[in-house]
Amino acid sequence: MKRRTLLAAALALAVSPAWADIENLKAAEIETLLSGNTIDGVWAGTAYKQYFSEGGATTYVPEGGMADEGKWRINADEDLYESWWTNADWAGYAITQTEDGYAWIDGAGDTHPFTVMEGNQLN
Repeated sequence: MKRRTLLAAALALAVSPAWADIENLKAAEIETLLSGNTIDGVWAGTAYKQYFSEGGATTYVPEGGMADEGKWRINADEDLYESWWTNADWAGYAITQTEDGYAWIDGAGDTHPFTVMEGNQLN
């Protein structure tokens, strides 16, 4: 019985998500990753694209929905991306690298995957 418990624990550790051991990006890395680029991701089951201008404006376009304009900035003290939208105040998110690209990490610790495309790919 004890042997099976140890084996089960070892297997659980072996199949833990790969991103769990990866460090979050630092502020300068986040700025370089996003500035002037578009991301293609999924948030709460909805595919979207989002462009990040070098001047701090951002455009979010959910699949099948209307574009929304917001603002973005980097919180260098906490190594966070922060966004502002007309229906919400500033909110911060960590970013981590994954095997398939990147992921936002929200305040609840949930991850939201995305990949990066060079330039403005909203058109």
